[in-house]
Amino acid sequence: MSINTKYDTVNYTEKFIRLAQNENPYGTSPKAISAIQENLNLVSIYPDVKQHELRQLLADKSNVDVSNIVVGAGSVSIIETMIKTFVSKDEHIVIPKISFTAYKVLAEIYGVDFRIAEMNNYRTDLSIIGKLCDEKTKLVFLANPNNPTGTTFTHNELKHFLDQLNPTTLAVIDEAYFEYVNDPSFPDSLSLLNKYPNVIILRSFSKIYGLAGLRIGYGIAHQNIVNKIENQRTPFTINILATVAAMASLNDIDFITYSIENNEKQRNYLYSNLKNLGFNVLPSQANFLYLYFYTKLERDVIYDQLIDAGLQTRKMEPFGDEKALRISIGDENANLKIIACLSH
Repeated sequence: MSINTKYDTVNYTEKFIRLAQNENPYGTSPKAISAIQENLNLVSIYPDVKQHELRQLLADKSNVDVSNIVVGAGSVSIIETMIKTFVSKDEHIVIPKISFTAYKVLAEIYGVDFRIAEMNNYRTDLSIIGKLCDEKTKLVFLANPNNPTGTTFTHNELKHFLDQLNPTTLAVIDEAYFEYVNDPSFPDSLSLLNKYPNVIILRSFSKIYGLAGLRIGYGIAHQNIVNKIENQRTPFTINILATVAAMASLNDIDFITYSIENNEKQRNYLYSNLKNLGFNVLPSQANFLYLYFYTKLERDVIYDQLIDAGLQTRKMEPFGDEKALRISIGDENANLKIIACLSH
């Protein structure tokens, strides 16, 4: 499994190898680092509040008009703005039971009611979600690949769901991990925008681009939705260094390709070896694996075993499952260490 890399893996000085936050183990695009260094003298001035240049680059990349792009301080900030903008006190949102924690946390912060949709074999079941929607449903959050399970729904499933969905309900398709997907049935969400004006697509620079610490993400939607989000978005929350790093990383095809190829290689290695060791592990289309156990105690024993070996993973209570772990796909060294640890 030897890897000849021109990219340094992340060199944390902490006690643990970080496998809890789905960070890119190969660090950040070298082009992004250079852009940050070259623009350090700009930190004394305010950033472009409208993010004109970055939005144009994202529009070109997505083959949409710049009016269809909104940028935020991480996709979480866009989620927050949508909840406070689109949902009134007598309305609600719908969330899969085991999914990204921010949906529920932000709903609670803003006092918004939410309905929880049961999973189907750890997959987001759009038919179950559809049955929970009514005229008071304003937002449906659909992480695809789903965080933390790594499972996906297909293009045809999504299209059927949107056909049935009330057009006054906004479908938020959170694709923070979509670059890692190799399943040909995965939705081409951008192709659905014209037919379904109630679709919002969220994407991130935190994962494959390795910019988690700079907090920057974006959304793609119809102009009227973008305008409403922009009108409620807190200005000047996206800093200049995040902007220049994001623009540079978009053009670093070598780094993105390297990250995709090695994630797939390491994901296959870790998945197959965990299966061989007898663990219940879900096939994943993301940069993490989901291990489920029959008891919380069994889960805790494995978690502690990994911690003792210097491997930090994530317990799934905040995501809605107290008997599961999520393990981020690390580099070769990290994954060899995981298997060695769990083989004893």
